Amino acid sequence: MRLLFLLLLPLCPACASVTAEHAKKVAAAGTAWGRATDALLLSAEEIAIDADSARVLSEGQGLAPDARRRVFEKHAGVAQDVADFERLRRHARLLTRYFRRLGDLSDPAVDRAADEAITRAAGAAADLGRELSGSTLLTSSERDLLGRTAALSVRGVREHALARELDARGAAIAHELLVQQTLLEAVRRRVRADAASTHELGMQRDIARPYAENAVADPPGWIALRRRYTLPHAVSDALADAGDTASRLRAAWAALAEGRLDAAAWSAVLADAETLVLLASAIRDVRR
Repeated sequence: MRLLFLLLLPLCPACASVTAEHAKKVAAAGTAWGRATDALLLSAEEIAIDADSARVLSEGQGLAPDARRRVFEKHAGVAQDVADFERLRRHARLLTRYFRRLGDLSDPAVDRAADEAITRAAGAAADLGRELSGSTLLTSSERDLLGRTAALSVRGVREHALARELDARGAAIAHELLVQQTLLEAVRRRVRADAASTHELGMQRDIARPYAENAVADPPGWIALRRRYTLPHAVSDALADAGDTASRLRAAWAALAEGRLDAAAWSAVLADAETLVLLASAIRDVRR
């Protein structure tokens, strides 16, 4: 059926235009999702560092200098966690670049430079996805899952045709979206744990102790801190939304690659991705 679709596509301008129209929606959704995911991962990275710093301060209270240095050294592993966050952010940016250029392939005037750019982005995302599949942020079952669904090698595309691109890289890009979906869930777990740790330490240090000791020097500041510690953590919820959108984007991508036209689903994915952009932007504004 897929072969028949590819054979008929050049003979059916209406079919080609429909495919191109929906490819642009999927490309726009992927681009928006990637931008939002990068911003959310930056917020998650900051939360991880802040939470680890709060633990360092708590564990070092009342210790001698040598003991405090040992506590600080014990927490050096946060640098590796940050490295994983940064790799995941770069992976999201590469997928953003891929989807941005995907929309260009529906244009018959696209030159070889666009073809080469999309090939480079897909290849780099696949290489980085293999690294991320072994991340310590993942559980062993999640690493096994990604290992069983290993990405296909990225093949070059000679023609500037959208159908050829989908045929060449449909499975590979679907795998990279699965990498993102799986890692986003792992990051969400980490953010929830870090937020709980920061909440417990911060409530005691900044809220309960100053109040008990009648040492609240800045009541408005104390109220603002108590509100921040008490409210649900927006980043964790947004990461769950990003993972859900990645899942729906992967389904839309599969439908596009298989020639199944589902305009309503693709429009919904694009709307979800655009909403995610606004949410990520709002979270970044609050955290500045």
